[in-house]
Amino acid sequence: MLGIAHPTELASGVVITDGQWHRVGFVWDGITRALYVDEQEVIRDGQPQLASSDKGLVIGGGALSMAGTFFGGMIDDVRIYNRVVRP
Repeated sequence: MLGIAHPTELASGVVITDGQWHRVGFVWDGITRALYVDEQEVIRDGQPQLASSDKGLVIGGGALSMAGTFFGGMIDDVRIYNRVVRP
């Protein structure tokens, strides 16, 4: 299997500053990955080699832990599924 040396970040331009809870979801179907905020898709791209990546999963910050890449709020109720989940 080929690995990805540096998988690209999936970052949207959505800024949430209203002090309310929001539902954020990430979906990867083996070829395409998508990010959702409050059930609205905000960004999508192709990433077919994600499964062969040996890099870790980062929630709330950039993969390189650089200043300015961290989420500035609270994260609660994180779930990771290996199957389709419907609301």
